[in-house]
Order: sequence, then structure tokens, then C-alpha cells
Amino acid sequence: MLFNLKTALAFAVTLLFTGQVMGEALIATNPVAACNCPNNCSYRAGHSCRFYSGPSDNSPVLSGKCVDENGTLTCIAT
Repeated sequence: MLFNLKTALAFAVTLLFTGQVMGEALIATNPVAACNCPNNCSYRAGHSCRFYSGPSDNSPVLSGKCVDENGTLTCIAT
């Protein structure tokens, strides 16, 4: 029984950290990636989006809306 409790606790902690990493992964590295595949294939014009404003994931995050610019969806900060 103790083994099952330890296993369940370890699994719960793993899921917690995985969720945090996945949450951060949802911020795109540039305005085009914020509205397109591979992570946002179902996005359309008007969808909300987020991307890092600079070259690193330590850069501030900008939020905006996806806009069709000559056939390419691009996240425009609002």
C-alpha cells in the first residue's frame, strides 16, 4: 500500500510540473508562429494570441489578435 501511495504522489508531482511547462510552451516565439501550425493550426482571424516580444523566452509577452495579412495569419499586439 505504501508503494502505491509513493507512486501516486510521484505521478501527481510529475503532472504538476508537466502542466507548468506546457503552459509556458503555449507562448509563441514570433507573431506568425502565434497564429499558425504546428501549435495553432485551428486559429483563424480574430483568435487571441500571445508571443514573446524579443529573441528569448525571458522577453516580455505581447497579447493580441490574429489578423490575415496577405494570406498569412499574424498576431497583431493590441
